[in-house]
Amino acid sequence: MLLKCHYCDPVITKKMREQGVKPVKSIDTEKHEFVKDEKGKYFHAECYGYYLLEKKKMSIEEADRKVAERLLITKKEIREQEEKDKFLRWIMDYYDGTLPSYFLKKLKAVREGTYEGLNEPIDYAILLDIYQRMANYLNKIAAKKTFKNTTQRMNYDLAVVVGNYGDYKKYINRLKEESEKANEVQKVMKEQEKINHIVKNKKEDDSFSLTDVIDELLL
Repeated sequence: MLLKCHYCDPVITKKMREQGVKPVKSIDTEKHEFVKDEKGKYFHAECYGYYLLEKKKMSIEEADRKVAERLLITKKEIREQEEKDKFLRWIMDYYDGTLPSYFLKKLKAVREGTYEGLNEPIDYAILLDIYQRMANYLNKIAAKKTFKNTTQRMNYDLAVVVGNYGDYKKYINRLKEESEKANEVQKVMKEQEKINHIVKNKKEDDSFSLTDVIDELLL
């Protein structure tokens, strides 16, 4: 995607547009590091630094901090939008339709943590993961129930997904714990293999000592 840099790209006046002059958009979001300021204007990261120095009269240290701050915020916003787009594409494909406004309103409440019965926000990546894991289950429920339209089913399914969020967190935590235990076992096994190798070599030298093993493990 190309975006206009509000520092280095020229301003195109109405008269220039009437003459056929096209806006310049020099920020390539796939290649360039860029920021979005509080007013929603985009800048190359380097250009934003110059803008702060010249227009806002900041010191170099202040400008550097501000650039770093806006870079983090911009990257977070981009990641959020990408995850949202991916989730909504999956939803449209799953329900083979469009996105009803009422569903989007409820979805917004889920993302902000204001959905009824929810005490924390759920991000789009997690929502997508839950939906994908529950897809077959949701289809089975739909086969047994009668919905007036797809919108009603979408709202119902969203309530089911949110209702299972607590169990989902427990499941993910259990997977994490099991992964940590497995990693610890692997670590112990590798240490044991190292000890066995040292012991074997020491025995072959016919001068085995536990102190030798410990010394080599600490190297």
